[in-house]
Amino acid sequence: MRPTTVSVERLYFLPSRSRGPEIVKLEVAPDGVLDEDVDELLAALRRLGLPSLYPTDRAKPTITTLQRVTRGDSVASRMSDLPLELFVADLVIVSRITGLARYEILDRAAIPASG
Repeated sequence: MRPTTVSVERLYFLPSRSRGPEIVKLEVAPDGVLDEDVDELLAALRRLGLPSLYPTDRAKPTITTLQRVTRGDSVASRMSDLPLELFVADLVIVSRITGLARYEILDRAAIPASG
């Protein structure tokens, strides 16, 4: 894996009983480098026998940014700023869901700048 810029191209709201009434998600913009690295990481996890939480590994990556929100009219005006660069990914964190909106970090690794 190598450091890559993570950008967002779409923002959307989802209802959530446990973290709601709604949560805000950001859809990650397509990126060839990021897609290749995610595919490699998913393949390694599947080889270890770890199943996906989703029906397919091809689900578009998303980032949950806010919880316990209610949609407001001001959101539409901010949509014109997309796509937006969020950060440069330089750390992989492996976590496990342990409960409602709770995760246990199992491991982490820095991604070397040289790739």
